[in-house]
Amino acid sequence: MASLINALMGGGDEKQLNNAIIANDMLAGSKAAAAAYLTASLEAATPEIKNLFFNHVTQATQGHQAITELALKKGWYKPYQSPDEQLKETFTYSQTFTQQNA
Repeated sequence: MASLINALMGGGDEKQLNNAIIANDMLAGSKAAAAAYLTASLEAATPEIKNLFFNHVTQATQGHQAITELALKKGWYKPYQSPDEQLKETFTYSQTFTQQNA
């Protein structure tokens, strides 16, 4: 089972997914889910459906908060960096990724 999971995650070389990538993907996904549920709750025709979607907004927001706290604690998410530092780090990451996957 471990080899199957290892193969799905990249096969044991530098191309593996890591926890930081997974956490940042989860943050983006939970943000999109919360936005979609909020839109659905605003557009719902009945109070029951509106309440159902609004409860999902709350759950998605709580999940996003938990992932954010973990990512901040682990240093995987750095929202307080200056824009210059964020750009430099993203550029360096993209260069490394491109070289590894060329």
